[in-house]
Amino acid sequence: MTASVLERMLGSPLGAARHREEIERHLRFLSPEALRVSLNDGLSHITQKSGALLAAQAIFLVVDTYGIDHGWPQLAVIISLLTLVVAALLVMANLRSVYMPSSAATDDREALALESLTQVAALAAQRGVRFNIALYLSFLSVILLGFGAFEAAIL
Repeated sequence: MTASVLERMLGSPLGAARHREEIERHLRFLSPEALRVSLNDGLSHITQKSGALLAAQAIFLVVDTYGIDHGWPQLAVIISLLTLVVAALLVMANLRSVYMPSSAATDDREALALESLTQVAALAAQRGVRFNIALYLSFLSVILLGFGAFEAAIL
């Protein structure tokens, strides 16, 4: 199955069935260990990008407060502020620690390895989706700030 438009926009397969499908595709060319390393590298990368985005959002929050203090259009600044807060909460969820317990449903080594890969892939997908939504919201916030600054400059 190919990625849906929503999956392409969010940058990740959605749903457990799609995660397993993608894992099975990767396992045709990679060993389970190599796939685990790749998934863990992806998680690390998302975590690093989330931290960087959170730092950028802090700067934009300062610009929001500047806009409020300097008479920028209130509606634009308030919506910008709200989108940044929601985006920051999404990114902060990517920075929290997680524990993925081992399944007690089977003693089969291969089934346990596949289940573990599925857990890591699901976590990577969730974090990727949260990051991309936060990125889009942050961009919307910056666009609103730009409109607010422009309007304040011409009035």
